Amino acid sequence: MPFSKLSREQKRTTLNELRQALFQHELWYENFNRTIICDQVPDERDFREDANHRWPLGQWLHGAGAGRLGSHPSFSQILLAHELMHRHAAIMLRTASEHRSIPLDDYELFLSALKQVRAQLVTIKHELEDALRNRDPLTGAGNHIAMLTALSERQALAPRPTCLAMMDLDHFREVNDTYGHTLGDEFLVQYAEFVMSHLRPHDEFFRFGGEKFLYCAADADLDQGRAIAEQLRKGLSDREFFVEGYLPLTVTASFGLTLLDPSVPVEQSIERADQALHAAKAAGRDRIANWQAPN
Repeated sequence: MPFSKLSREQKRTTLNELRQALFQHELWYENFNRTIICDQVPDERDFREDANHRWPLGQWLHGAGAGRLGSHPSFSQILLAHELMHRHAAIMLRTASEHRSIPLDDYELFLSALKQVRAQLVTIKHELEDALRNRDPLTGAGNHIAMLTALSERQALAPRPTCLAMMDLDHFREVNDTYGHTLGDEFLVQYAEFVMSHLRPHDEFFRFGGEKFLYCAADADLDQGRAIAEQLRKGLSDREFFVEGYLPLTVTASFGLTLLDPSVPVEQSIERADQALHAAKAAGRDRIANWQAPN
């Protein structure tokens, strides 16, 4: 997840700052158009070599924004597009100040960079809004509201199958009792990051509560869902988790599988996955069990 290292308060602060930076950017764009169209005197900052650092959006991108969003996959592209936008803006302003017509190619290059900056920053804004509204603040997995919404949408896609896997860390209470809840939380974060790094396209992952998580495997029947769960089960049991100040920790997980049934409420399918999980625990843990309809 692109914001997994940010606290909830940092995400909220970043979102507010980004909204303000986008607003200031639109003011710059309005003034740029006014200068070009109405033959106004250009602002000298637009002619500087570092014009992309001189206006509020650029100051934020190269300051607080870089500190919190620098690891985002699109951030370097945003910086490049923003620099190109100001470079092409300066070319157009020089042409206009000399009372010459602006070549179409210059305008198209400027517009392309402008659109890229806007689109990618708006995407990050939406991602932050989603992280605050629909994500578990500790692990970054989807929260309960997001889970129910997503599964209801999946139901509407019937008859395409969706496999649900309820996952629970084995003996996790012992981790909390031995090392404390702070280390336990860090362990959960690493565990969730491991699973999310192995998500297939269109699969989803939610925190159900405590150390329980729900994996939603799109377009997967029970056999395919079991293969996915087995990869995760083995990957978790083979992995060492590192928490500063402690020896590497290992963990196993149990899985309960069922298909998302379009004929019953979403909550009932979730309950079936949970029942299958309890069966896996009762059978010895570190294993996978399918939900069995009662006789």
